[in-house]
Amino acid sequence: MRVKELALTLLLPLVAPSGGAAPAACESGAVANSGAASATIVELYTSEGCDSCPPVDAWFATLRYPRDGVVPLAFHVDYWDYIGWKDRFAKPAYAQRQRDAVTRQGSRTTYTPQLMLDGRDLRAGSYPSRFQSRVREVAARAPRAGLALDVKNSRDRIEVTLNATFVLPAERADAAVFIAVTEDNLASRVTAGENKGALLKHDHVVRDLSGPLAVEYQDRVAGSFTVRRTIALPPDWKRSDLTLVAFMQNVRTGEVLQAVSSPICPG
Repeated sequence: MRVKELALTLLLPLVAPSGGAAPAACESGAVANSGAASATIVELYTSEGCDSCPPVDAWFATLRYPRDGVVPLAFHVDYWDYIGWKDRFAKPAYAQRQRDAVTRQGSRTTYTPQLMLDGRDLRAGSYPSRFQSRVREVAARAPRAGLALDVKNSRDRIEVTLNATFVLPAERADAAVFIAVTEDNLASRVTAGENKGALLKHDHVVRDLSGPLAVEYQDRVAGSFTVRRTIALPPDWKRSDLTLVAFMQNVRTGEVLQAVSSPICPG
């Protein structure tokens, strides 16, 4: 597999359009609790303009939480748009998140497809075997935070309440809370660029990422707090394919303290 790399100083952010079908109705709410097990996020940085990405995209689509012990997040980056095809799921903010992550690890090079598990790079060729061993390492450690999600649906938005507690309150100094919305069953017929003629299918695509988010402490000594967020759902996002993800991450090391996710329309 050929991996596409790009120096940080050459990144050229572009804004991509979106489109799609009307959402399905969903009036029920959703709840989820991280429970007694540790979970982390696995991030895929990908692009529809990258010809080495589709095989990894296909493998990434097979991942499921909680079965695989990770919450999958596919971030589409925009810095390959200039070579002929604009990825409609890409955002400059996702490329910036990737840059921040590689800088945190002492590197100056981003590439696609890039996998990051628990905030650390997982180089091409080292998965699924190395991926599975790293997931087992996360599952074996004691939870460092507890997360409880409550989602209320309305016609064009969701109201999210996240209750969280640090197991070790001292860890809150470097911790940040993020909330994401992902969508499955997306596809694009590519008509230009390196993947010209291909029908690309995607799951776990990050449609919205919020954070670091402001928190409301109920008990500063114990480290328990609440986050509230209203997220607008555009009409082209399919409600039945949307998942809400919450995770707490150490912004200095990239390590994830806990993660949880739930379909927005369970059932």
